[in-house]
Amino acid sequence: MASLTKRLMGGWTELHGAAANGDLQRVRALVLKSPADIDKVNKERQTALMLAAGGGWDAVVGELLDRHADCCAQDEAGRTALHHAAAAGKAVAVTALLGPRNTSPPADRAKLLALRDREGRDALAAAVAAGWVATAEAIIRGGGDAARSSGDASGCGLLHLAVACGHTHMLPLLLPACGGAAALERRHPATGGTPLHTAAAAGALPAVEWLLGAGASTTTRDNAGRTAAEAALAAGQHAACRAIRGSSSNSSGKATAGLGASGGGAGAGGGGVGVVGAGSLPPAAAGTGASSHSLYGPVPGTGSGSGGGGLQPAAGAAGAGHPAPAAAAGSLQPPLPALQPQQYPQQYPQQYPQQQRLPASAVPWAQPPTPSAAASSSAHSLAPHGTAAAPPHATQPQAAPATYPYTVPASQQPQQPQQLQQPQAAASGPGAGRMQIPSEPPPSAYYPTPPPGAGVYY
Repeated sequence: MASLTKRLMGGWTELHGAAANGDLQRVRALVLKSPADIDKVNKERQTALMLAAGGGWDAVVGELLDRHADCCAQDEAGRTALHHAAAAGKAVAVTALLGPRNTSPPADRAKLLALRDREGRDALAAAVAAGWVATAEAIIRGGGDAARSSGDASGCGLLHLAVACGHTHMLPLLLPACGGAAALERRHPATGGTPLHTAAAAGALPAVEWLLGAGASTTTRDNAGRTAAEAALAAGQHAACRAIRGSSSNSSGKATAGLGASGGGAGAGGGGVGVVGAGSLPPAAAGTGASSHSLYGPVPGTGSGSGGGGLQPAAGAAGAGHPAPAAAAGSLQPPLPALQPQQYPQQYPQQYPQQQRLPASAVPWAQPPTPSAAASSSAHSLAPHGTAAAPPHATQPQAAPATYPYTVPASQQPQQPQQLQQPQAAASGPGAGRMQIPSEPPPSAYYPTPPPGAGVYY
């Protein structure tokens, strides 16, 4: 039923069906019956050779090539029989198309390898985009030029295409085929970036790590002036950015260590070690003797050398023509003064009351109760009804508040909120003992008039 539908609606002939199914005997009979139908196309402009190559039927492909089928014919998408075999991963069909059974002239064979589809890809790029390693290797062995192959209509290289499609396993095959280290610096025609830029922007962390291991440069900039790490950061690929910057820091650290090892020295200036020079260490770690210090004062050093870590050479080493340079000793940081912990008086709780040690609060009810207020409240609560006890401050003199180093000045203390004054009762007269009521009412509150149309919904 499917073959009938293809024949009626897809324009397939019997040769198309036999070639798609890999029926070699049927293909031979049909070709012998009507040799003119060997290059007949269907509605998608596909020939029997394309269908056989896409299915991986190498015997049928060889039979059609022996009958001089057109290998350079293109369908509506611009794909040849080699494109169909490469995209489907049929390495045996690729070998048959590029093998000795293809008796086309050398110009036609070169044209077959160079023809591009509507996406701008040749057959090798189609295999790379699909991720078929064996198929791509068969095309390269058949004469495909990986260095001139284009991955898209803009003409990008195969390394850009493999990285953009996420096929890191294709890179070991493509790097030597595309020219080695020079392929790592091939620029994308549209963006001007290297394959590392493409991998970083796509977030392909395995490809980024592989390219960094292969020696890709991390300082090359694209058309926008961004390095690979900056391109990854702009695309939101933070893992790729960290990997690139980590590789850059490791390479710079190795270079610094190499410079320190070359300039170390074995005399008094090198501290008697001579492996890593003082230039590769921070000043605090490179200094010794009185220049080294801790939090509470200087640490007595074990030697007076200027570049080592406290290891002083033998007495004969200084007199053997290797004196310590004066410039190195002068470049060290001056000794810092010893830091001693601050001493506080022993009578801390008695000398500095609690209300003096705590800063004033802006909220009146959060203030800690003072001793005078506590005594006043207790005295009033114990006094008999109708009598008023004298407040403590009237009988007991208060000591002057002691000055504490951390006491907040009065000018910086928050202002206490003013309490509302209650109206006092009249002392004498007809209204004695009653609350005084103001003769005039308070001014009315101002409520702004809403704009026209406010609060009206239709």
